[in-house]
Amino acid sequence: MKKIYVIQMHTKTIPSRFVSFFTMYKYSHVALSFTKDCEVTYSFGRKNLYSFLNGGFVIQYKDGEFFNKFCDTKCRVYEVEITDEQYVSLYNMIEDMKSRQDEYKYDFVGIILRYLKLPVTFENRYVCSYFVAEMLEKSNICEFDKKTCFVKPKDFEKMVGFNEIYTGKYTLYR
Repeated sequence: MKKIYVIQMHTKTIPSRFVSFFTMYKYSHVALSFTKDCEVTYSFGRKNLYSFLNGGFVIQYKDGEFFNKFCDTKCRVYEVEITDEQYVSLYNMIEDMKSRQDEYKYDFVGIILRYLKLPVTFENRYVCSYFVAEMLEKSNICEFDKKTCFVKPKDFEKMVGFNEIYTGKYTLYR
């Protein structure tokens, strides 16, 4: 058996405040990590520290530029026990995305469409919660009771097998 980590975050940036306002949930972002310390996370978000308009698949480091600037980021970390097969499947999907990172974009249009309850998706376009849900479902780690494009950050808090192991400031989590 292996373990992965799902991290809910709130960075207090303008986009995260906007998402929290519309979802009425304290966490506005979701990411994946393969290590308990969550030093490296995978998600969809801003590629440029100073502009959220250039978004896509991102690999973020706890001690990197983004979290140095947004050091008050709050988080909740869930530990998920999975099989070796599920781990390899998830790991390979992430590695493939890393190798084609520039092909993936943040789905700004999809946010509006899903707010309107329209299940329209575009190839290689994701928001953070859709990305995490899609990766977990495609690797047979969990199944959602709705289309993955409709999954929101809040939906991860009550998932079966997701054990909360930390709540607090992200940069303090070890």
